[in-house]
Amino acid sequence: MWRPFFLKKTWIHLPSHALACYHYHDHWSILGFDSRRHAPIESKAHKVNFNTNPNTVEGLEWAKVAELEIGKTYQIYIQFVNREQKKTKKGDPFYSCTFRDQTGKVESMAWNNSELYRWCEDWKPGEALWIVGGLTQKDPKYKANLEISEFLKVIEHPDKFKDFEWSMLIESAKWEPDTLRGKIFDILRKTVTDHRLIQLVEFMFDDHWDVLATLPAASRMHHAVQSGWLEHIWSMTRLASMIGSHYSKYYNDLDPPLQTDILIVGAILHDIGKALELSNTARTEATYTHVGKLLGHIVMGRDMIREVAARLDPPLDEERLLRLEHAVLSHHGRMDYGSPVVPQTLEALLLSQIDDMDAKVNAVTRALKQAQMSESEESSNRVIWTEKVTACDPYRAFYRGQPLSIIPEKVESLVEQELSQAEV
Repeated sequence: MWRPFFLKKTWIHLPSHALACYHYHDHWSILGFDSRRHAPIESKAHKVNFNTNPNTVEGLEWAKVAELEIGKTYQIYIQFVNREQKKTKKGDPFYSCTFRDQTGKVESMAWNNSELYRWCEDWKPGEALWIVGGLTQKDPKYKANLEISEFLKVIEHPDKFKDFEWSMLIESAKWEPDTLRGKIFDILRKTVTDHRLIQLVEFMFDDHWDVLATLPAASRMHHAVQSGWLEHIWSMTRLASMIGSHYSKYYNDLDPPLQTDILIVGAILHDIGKALELSNTARTEATYTHVGKLLGHIVMGRDMIREVAARLDPPLDEERLLRLEHAVLSHHGRMDYGSPVVPQTLEALLLSQIDDMDAKVNAVTRALKQAQMSESEESSNRVIWTEKVTACDPYRAFYRGQPLSIIPEKVESLVEQELSQAEV
C-alpha cells in the first residue's frame, strides 16, 4: 500500500515497507518506514547532499561493481536482479540478493533483522537503483558481501540522476550485434559449399533477428551477457571451420568424407531453439519461457530447422537434413546433460566437443577476469585462485598465478591483430 508522507513541505508517496526521502536542513536523508511499528527508522549512514551537484553525494566516490574494494563506501548505479529466500541454521529467514552492472555481479545478504530485508521485498527484478554501500568480508573463506546503507529507485528520481543510462547496468558482448552477424556470415559464405544450407541460415537469422541480436547464450552458465548468443555462435563457427578443415585434410581417405558443411552450419544453428526457450529484454536477466521449460531448446531447435528447411527450393536431401538434425539434437554430448541422443556421427561428435569447450573456456576466463578485477592496485595481496566455476563438472576453482606487469590496452591490441589475421 502506498502512503503519502509529508515532511517540511515535501510530499512523497511510499510503500509501507520501503524508503521515504525527506528534505531536512538542505540535505536528503533516507528513512525506512516500518508499517508494523508505524515509525520511521533512520539509516545510520550519512546524509545525502544533492545541492551542489544533483547527481553526486558530496565527497563520496562513484564506482562500478568491478571497482569495489573491501572496506570502502561508494555510491553506485546498480540493477536488482533477484532475491532468493533462504534460512539460517537456526531457521531464521533471510534473502540472498543479486545485483549487477555492466562490469559484473555482486551478492548481498539481507538478514531478517536488517533494513535491507524489508527494502528488497519492494524491489522488482530489473529495477535500477542508486545505492550507497560497499563490500565487507568477515571471513576470507567466503565471498565479499555488498552492504547497502541507502538507496533510491532511479526511475522515481529522474531529476537527480540525469546522467544515468541503462547501458551502465547491462553487460554486453565485445562486439555489436551487426558486427558479429557479419563475422558469422563471412565464414559461412567462404567455407560452406552447399548454397541450400547457406539459405537455411539466412532464413533463420532473418526470421528471428530481433531476438537473436540481444539474446544471451544462457541464463547464467556461459556467455550470459547481452548478445552473448551471437558471440558464442561466432566463436564456435570459427572453431568449427578451423577444426573441420584440419580433420577433413588429415583424414582425407574417409568415404563419405567429414562433412564440414554440416559441422559449420551445426555450429551456427545448434542453439537456435534458445530464441524461443529464453525470454530476454535489455533490462532483465534471461528467463525461461513456459514452452522453453516444457520442451527445451534442443528439440525446439530441431523443429525450427525442419520448418525452415521445408521452404528451401530446391530442398535439402534427406541425408544432409538428417545429419544436421542429429548434430543439433546431440550437441550436449550426453543424455544426462539434456540431449535426447548421444553423438553418432563424426560431425556431431566434433560439434559437441566444440560447444563444450567454448562454453567452459568462457566460464573459466570470466572467473579469471573477476579475480583480476577484485585486486586492489594499492594492495600487495594478489588473488591467485578464482571462485569455483560451476560450468565445470566437478565444480572447481582455477589457479590464476602471479600476474604479469603488462598493459591491458597493448594486450587487447595484439589479440585483435591476431584475430584479424586468423579470420577465414
